[in-house]
Amino acid sequence: MSTALLDTLRAVLGAAPERDIIPGEFIRFGGRNRPLWVRLFTDGRAAVFGDWRTGGHHIWSESGRAMDPEERAAARAWAEHQRQQREREQRAKWAKNAAAVALQWSRARVLVPGDPVARYLGVRLGVDLWPLPAALRHAPSLPYFDEDRKEVGRFPAMVAAITSPAGELLALHRTYITRDGRKADVPGPVKKLSRTCGPLAGAGVALWSAPDDRGVIGVAEGLETALAGHYGGRMPVCAAYSAGALAAWQWPAGTRHLVIWGDHDPAGIAAAGKLYSRAIRAGLTAKVMTPPTPEMDWCDIVHASNTAT
Repeated sequence: MSTALLDTLRAVLGAAPERDIIPGEFIRFGGRNRPLWVRLFTDGRAAVFGDWRTGGHHIWSESGRAMDPEERAAARAWAEHQRQQREREQRAKWAKNAAAVALQWSRARVLVPGDPVARYLGVRLGVDLWPLPAALRHAPSLPYFDEDRKEVGRFPAMVAAITSPAGELLALHRTYITRDGRKADVPGPVKKLSRTCGPLAGAGVALWSAPDDRGVIGVAEGLETALAGHYGGRMPVCAAYSAGALAAWQWPAGTRHLVIWGDHDPAGIAAAGKLYSRAIRAGLTAKVMTPPTPEMDWCDIVHASNTAT
């Protein structure tokens, strides 16, 4: 097996197979889900490899050897074959996940005043926010698993529906809490996102599904921040669930003005800037609201304003 090929795989993909690559063989590697792949051609002097997560592929050949047109065509055909195979596997995985996600959502309870979720949000923001959006529910006893997939306990949880721009349920966001309204002490990094059952591009938690009668809607990275923006800004606000999702979030039809309730950290500032630029290019007016210091978020500001004496 060519050392040059292994070096190329490590340089481009960040990993290489731990065993020999046999000419003519197709190998998947790269961790639990094995998203990386390589096929060494039968002469052992050229290969095609890629990453299913990005859909990209690359062609390698021995130094000083140019691939002929037939070999390049074969490499492209193999890469396309792998792309289609990955899409089939992904669709099957999404379909399997959809049943589990729908079941967990159906088992979560509609919120009622005084339940652990209502108490948690009241403690976090220092104000009674009732009524709360229907996109939030309460799971009385949700298992939490560590990085080794070992159950470490069961906790109440705030469960939020992550939906596509068309309203399809794609995943659940879980915030593990205590019965008296505090965040649960679970081993990190905390796994908040469930398995997904569709592409998450543009998705979010539609706490409010439409802009107000002025065409105004807000969006924030986190659920608590979105609720703080709603309370403080008197506008409908959605949650994007992560910085990457905030940058890609798709505002609903009828939006004319977008308010981005950002986080004061490098990832949050960058994500808010990307979404702001997208909104301006689309012809919207937009504004980014950022807390004055990195030590504060919008929940802290709302909490302080409601508990000041």
